[in-house]
Amino acid sequence: MIEREQLEMDIVFVGAGPANLAGALHLKKLINEHDKLIESGKKQGEPLGDIEIGVIEKGPRVGAHILSGAVMDPKAIRELMPDFLEQGCPVDSPVTADAAWYLTENKKIKAPITPPPLVNKGKYIVSLSKLCEWLGEKCEEEGINIFPEFPGSEMLYDENDRVVGVRTGDKGLDKEGNPKGNFEPGIDLIAKITILGEGSRGSLTKSLTERLNLNDGKEPQVFSL
Repeated sequence: MIEREQLEMDIVFVGAGPANLAGALHLKKLINEHDKLIESGKKQGEPLGDIEIGVIEKGPRVGAHILSGAVMDPKAIRELMPDFLEQGCPVDSPVTADAAWYLTENKKIKAPITPPPLVNKGKYIVSLSKLCEWLGEKCEEEGINIFPEFPGSEMLYDENDRVVGVRTGDKGLDKEGNPKGNFEPGIDLIAKITILGEGSRGSLTKSLTERLNLNDGKEPQVFSL
């Protein structure tokens, strides 16, 4: 059996996409606010203290494996960080106008109205890669651990099928999956809470739902671009 290093965390986010990075930031903010209220006597209870939060990412850097190019509704990020523009959020430009055109072989006809789902005025054109990179930097400023090149390979369970963390992928394997001279075993990240945000076709999410029968009696998920 391969000996693996274990790293204990309180909370592990799998995948450094915008949802997980924003979630980690928001969680850290809530923890800090809770502790300040306790210390000031405005709230009863115990301070949470130093909660270890980690975000693992399969890419060599945060943003490297994200589907880039998007129109971003600023509602969510404004709730997370009201001064996101002042803090340097990398927006390319605001959307100032909308139009829908019907194209024929030789000409174009402008629609009298733009369908509501296509109205983006007031939103921002962004590179999701740059946005995630910036959010990752904000996470690190708050003391959140970012682990690039840590692809999650399998979920970890206890004897009662309770999720207890995630194992990262082994490195230095040949095409048949056999260890080479530079083999490095993956690390077992043991966590009280594991949050999966690995994308619409995440392998860990698929294995988890199958093992725990989470999709039984549910409508299948549908994804599109």
